[in-house]
Amino acid sequence: MHTAIKQSAARRRCQEQLERLDALPAETLVSAVKPMGEDHSRFSVHLGRVRLGPLHVKDLDSFTLTIGSPLDEITRSKLAEALAREAARADALALLRTRARSSRDLLHRLARKGHDRVASAEALERLARVGLIDDAAFATDRAAVFADSGTIGPRAAESKLRALGIEGPVATAAVREAYADCDLLAQATEAAHRRLKTFHPDLDEQTCTRRLYSFLARRGYDHGICRQATKAALAGETD
Repeated sequence: MHTAIKQSAARRRCQEQLERLDALPAETLVSAVKPMGEDHSRFSVHLGRVRLGPLHVKDLDSFTLTIGSPLDEITRSKLAEALAREAARADALALLRTRARSSRDLLHRLARKGHDRVASAEALERLARVGLIDDAAFATDRAAVFADSGTIGPRAAESKLRALGIEGPVATAAVREAYADCDLLAQATEAAHRRLKTFHPDLDEQTCTRRLYSFLARRGYDHGICRQATKAALAGETD
């Protein structure tokens, strides 16, 4: 099943610029290079009447563009790559403004917006270098939220982190740290007590045991915790 692609505004603008760039004749000369914004980290390149941008200053440094230089095929290709990278960066920043995300989640969402995978990966790498993307920190924060909530166990927490795009070893380490001081048995027993109160009073003990165990297992607790918490919850109900 293919993921539906809906181009973002940034990607559409990029595509329009790429088409204008592709249509320019080889004899076109660079007529101007102008800064964009107050920090001068982005520039626009003027090729006759065609203006391309924003472009990152690091990309311009690699082009060695000068006023009057011709639009050769190497420069044309580098400009296209830089435009695609900046469009992906713009959409990645927009996604990060809503909440923190993993790099894999961002890569997936950028693909859905129509961005090239290579351009997206390069844009995310730049954002990671300046600390705007940090999978380990993201995993640590989310794991702490799961542990503090007391609603799910380590297995479920790790599964949720993986679903958010965190790689296995990173997710495992974050969950281990977050749950290190948790009393999992007390947490699971409390959850089992609450669940038991929702059961029909005529249910026999064997059925209650099976349902409580399954409930805790789905919450991400291991076999030992499930067994002990189920036993404790049932014993508390009969006391």
